[in-house]
Amino acid sequence: MARQRLLGSILSRGGAQVLRNFQSFVQGTRLEYVSYSSPRNQMQAPPIVVMHDLNLSLESWRQVAVNLSQVGLRQVITVDARNHGLSPYISGHSPMHLAADVEALMSHQGLNKIVALGHGMGGRAMMTLALTQPQLVERVILVDITPAPVPSNFYLTRQVFEMMLQVAPSIPPNLSLSEGRTFILPLFQDVVHDASELRRIIYNLRKMRDNTFGWAVNPQAVLSSWGEMMINYEATLGGLRPYMGEVLLIAGAQSEFVTTTSIAVMQKYFPNTVVQILDAGHCVYEDQPEQFVELVVEFTQTCLVC
Repeated sequence: MARQRLLGSILSRGGAQVLRNFQSFVQGTRLEYVSYSSPRNQMQAPPIVVMHDLNLSLESWRQVAVNLSQVGLRQVITVDARNHGLSPYISGHSPMHLAADVEALMSHQGLNKIVALGHGMGGRAMMTLALTQPQLVERVILVDITPAPVPSNFYLTRQVFEMMLQVAPSIPPNLSLSEGRTFILPLFQDVVHDASELRRIIYNLRKMRDNTFGWAVNPQAVLSSWGEMMINYEATLGGLRPYMGEVLLIAGAQSEFVTTTSIAVMQKYFPNTVVQILDAGHCVYEDQPEQFVELVVEFTQTCLVC
């Protein structure tokens, strides 16, 4: 298995970084990405491009990506979404912006088509890409997300990101990273009660070069597009034709993101959707990695464009 970490200079020269079906033009930006491949991969087949959920990074997909490339027939490329991980922190964080970034990645890599796989926020980016640029997407795989509203009990609320903005500057700069995380723990405990969800937030704290503290996510950018990404995503799809390609929706039985109602919304935009429900929470690929890999490998076994 070959693993490459590259900071691609995916800028706007010579490529199609614009979602042409939208009235507002959006340029893609360069993304941090990791490519996974093995000798069994069919390199002529479109690769699986993976975008993570809000407040996560490509590192959360590392083991699953390794397994997918070793067991399946496709190369796998994971990305840090803009304003996350090692990708640039810039203004604009709507699904339209994130989809443009994937298109820019494709242009930089010389890819004509991809299998678009996204979890949560990343799923909305991939939905937008498929609906606006269907010729670029061989298949879609969505992980515990639909175009319907995010459930009201999701732990990453607007309040959490507003707290991130307020809390980081208040941490004494003489503290170490570990001490800084301990310092902020009681502040977030009052808002986020689940231990694993709290840990995801606390471990996103970073110690900056000037000894101040920041985050591995850009809270201000996330908040600026909160309505489009989290509340009224379906409204951004008005006037778009359904994506007629094959779609696999892998949902968690313990999550409230995928319901009978949200599946009905999904079918309006993605009529050829197959739903698989695993005994898992919102991070299905972490809770049931073997079953998840098996479903994705089976779904991508046949190349539709080779």
